[in-house]
Amino acid sequence: MNVVNFFKDLSSRFNQSEFYKNIASLFTGMFISRLIPFVFALAIARLYAPEEFGYFALYLTIASALSIVSTGKYEKAIILVDGEHERKQIISFAQRINSAVNLAALLVVVAIILLFKSDYTQKINLLLVPFYSYFFSSIQLIRNLYISKKQFRQLSVLEIGRAILTGILQCAFFVFPTSGLFLGAVVAQMITFFGFSIKINEASLFRFGRFKPEEKVLAVRYIKFPKFSILSEVMNFISSQLPIFLFKPFFGDKMLGLYSFSHRYISTPVQLLSVSISSVYIQNAKSLNEKPETLAKSTFSLFRKQVVLGIIPFTILGLWGEQIFSLIFGTEWAFSGYLAQLISPWLFFVMLGSPLSAILIVKEKQHVSMWYNTLMLTTRAASLLVGGLLLKDVVSAVSLYSLTGLVFFAFLTFYSLYLAGVNLKKAILYLLKMVLLIAPFAVIKIWLLK
Repeated sequence: MNVVNFFKDLSSRFNQSEFYKNIASLFTGMFISRLIPFVFALAIARLYAPEEFGYFALYLTIASALSIVSTGKYEKAIILVDGEHERKQIISFAQRINSAVNLAALLVVVAIILLFKSDYTQKINLLLVPFYSYFFSSIQLIRNLYISKKQFRQLSVLEIGRAILTGILQCAFFVFPTSGLFLGAVVAQMITFFGFSIKINEASLFRFGRFKPEEKVLAVRYIKFPKFSILSEVMNFISSQLPIFLFKPFFGDKMLGLYSFSHRYISTPVQLLSVSISSVYIQNAKSLNEKPETLAKSTFSLFRKQVVLGIIPFTILGLWGEQIFSLIFGTEWAFSGYLAQLISPWLFFVMLGSPLSAILIVKEKQHVSMWYNTLMLTTRAASLLVGGLLLKDVVSAVSLYSLTGLVFFAFLTFYSLYLAGVNLKKAILYLLKMVLLIAPFAVIKIWLLK
């Protein structure tokens, strides 16, 4: 009866809270926007050959890497600035950087094409890279503008519209088989940007031109973003791609596929939830930054709900992942489910720590984030090298990689709670209490093995 009352009380408070309603609204939009590509994949898989997906993945990765530096990460400062005037200035400054960086990248691409021999497909895809980076980064500015204004419904519409456009255009451009996927993605970003930029008052800020004195003052005020966040994002990007780079040479294509399959289908809902929560939480934390007691209470309440939401699904996955994957996807994916069991504790803490880490931006701890991602990249690489080169065992490699992730994201979780003013002893005790509540699942697992 107490459990029933607990969830009734939780549901009642959820329905009365604008904060959690915003999370639900954004999560719904993000979920739909991620579901749409799977629907279009049914058609795209029949229109393009596997190697054409390879070209798309390669150039999309290059463009994504370029977009990390194209705004100097000043798009994150949009949420922190005070007042509409400063927000306009920082948007204008970030967009001018975006224009300059991608124009320079376009000139480099043209020079590469002229100096080095390359086929027609490579030329087209290389030329598209700066355009994707430019429009993707411009949309990021609009996204953070929506977050700063608490316009989460508009943000959901943006994500869904961009996903639909991408799918339609990628299907339409199948007549250009070697560049159609990337071309569709670029044009979709462009249409999305122009379609949404004209609907906001800040539309006139998306332009070329000289940096204004007011913009320079704000740029210096938020210099930590380009100084620390760019390197931090690069480290995080490389860190997330490590298994893809190292699994194939160590364990072959099959093991890479089995690991990628398990990670993809577990991490996708975690990422959706993390983005939804962090987008709402960062704005809430910024508004409560001058009210430490309220911020601490709000953050601890969010932490508790995250634990309740994730602990049972991840426990079941951690104990019976092999059986679940075998039942849903077939026996050939059973080992992928076993790998899912190994990475589930790490991804549970990703679900906890990733959204809460938005407090590092509010508290302007970008240097901590940079050193965190640098150290995590180093230890993750070491864990995969030990598992692949010394132990030569995929289970050992995944276990070490997961353990590393668990340690780092557990630290990130509790460090974020500390920055928000939450009593760490109370948070740890709450987590331990919840772990004890799910202990019977482990007992059932042991009993079934007898």
